[in-house]
Amino acid sequence: MDNVIVIGASGFLGSALLNELSDGKFKVFATRSKRPIEPVEGVTLIEGGISGLSAATLLAIHPVAIFHCARPTFPYFLKWGRMLAAEKARRLNKHLVKQLEKSGLTTTLVFASGSLSYGNSDVAHSERSPLNPLSYAKQYIRGESPFLQDCSNKKYRVLVLRFPWLLGKGSWFSWFYLKNIKDQKKIPLFGRGENHLSVIAVQDAARLMVLYSKQQLNSGVYNIYAPFLPTQKEFTKVVSARFNCEITDYKNLYPRGLERAAVEAFYSNIVLDSDFQEVLQKYPFKPIEKMLEDM
Repeated sequence: MDNVIVIGASGFLGSALLNELSDGKFKVFATRSKRPIEPVEGVTLIEGGISGLSAATLLAIHPVAIFHCARPTFPYFLKWGRMLAAEKARRLNKHLVKQLEKSGLTTTLVFASGSLSYGNSDVAHSERSPLNPLSYAKQYIRGESPFLQDCSNKKYRVLVLRFPWLLGKGSWFSWFYLKNIKDQKKIPLFGRGENHLSVIAVQDAARLMVLYSKQQLNSGVYNIYAPFLPTQKEFTKVVSARFNCEITDYKNLYPRGLERAAVEAFYSNIVLDSDFQEVLQKYPFKPIEKMLEDM
């Protein structure tokens, strides 16, 4: 049985990934820092988070893949908190790269990133598109810089997967939609809603991380997106029909305003393309209606 390591197993995507890997096909190790991890049978914990992954630990586990979904947070400091978090992430990820090089392991590191790094465009972004981060990515992009270096002469591979909006219980959908549905039977629309909102299920993101780790791919960036691409307005209509709630301008729900980064994210128009279509064309993405049924 092959060994794998999950970094960030207590988070939104990481917990979905932990469930995906708990089918008995892998021996799973998960790093644990401060946040508790929901107990999953057969998972061995590594204390200390990324700092606990020394070269000796990596050699002892000898993972075929390392799945990285972690990102430090300082939520109460907003923009400045993201700047602190990004710098902490950069240092931790630099440590991980150093330990991988020191260990000499031949393995695959799969890192979960986001499409906000590309910025707005009317033209679809491929992996060759320049980065022009907006919203939260303006700060967080610094944290992934150690993984964007040239790895062509390394024994290990680094696959950076740029995901669109991930839909599931938790994260942005709970904060901006489910909470407002519960409290006011309303959901927000940002502007006219004509911008595109690329969405996939968080469970699909977890499965794709595992699937990409098994592909014969070189180190690099890989865009992930589903074949359906609703506008923000179309998405809110589907949510409204599913939960029987009203659509209203976001300013009516947040009269005191929202942080600029949040508004910028919901106004963003980011369409993805990929030079590597084989996996995406074959993958059975869960439709939005089915994602909402599972809430």
